[in-house]
Amino acid sequence: MSVEKGALAAIGLFAALIFTLSAWNQTASDQVAEVERLDRELSAAGVRGDLETSSHLIGDAAIFVSASGKTTTKADNLAFMKSADYKLESENFDDIHSKQFGDTVVLWGRATSQGTYKQKPIHETIYFTDVWQKHNGSWQQVYTRATPVVP
Repeated sequence: MSVEKGALAAIGLFAALIFTLSAWNQTASDQVAEVERLDRELSAAGVRGDLETSSHLIGDAAIFVSASGKTTTKADNLAFMKSADYKLESENFDDIHSKQFGDTVVLWGRATSQGTYKQKPIHETIYFTDVWQKHNGSWQQVYTRATPVVP
């Protein structure tokens, strides 16, 4: 009798484990989709000059490495967005990939942006890597690396 109970318990545990693993995979997929959406939302906020949304989506300790190799902070980026010298007019993404590592999601791909800097047109295509982490239940961008696309 106890062998049967043990076997039933083992089968129940195995079924619960399979259900939990499949639920976890679904959750991970949903989380990656959410981060990809938030990444596009952050880009759109940049085009709109929406400092409030950008500030909310960027982690306080975020680090940005530009295509020139210059390292900046969240405060630096928000100040640059606020500057009258810079206006982002469009930003388009393609060849997007993503991978989740627990509470961290890494996105990478190519971005093409157009705008003006000190009233001169700029057009830039970069490869990017964005790292998002979940903090207090919300996803925030904590790292970005831009690499110029060389013709």
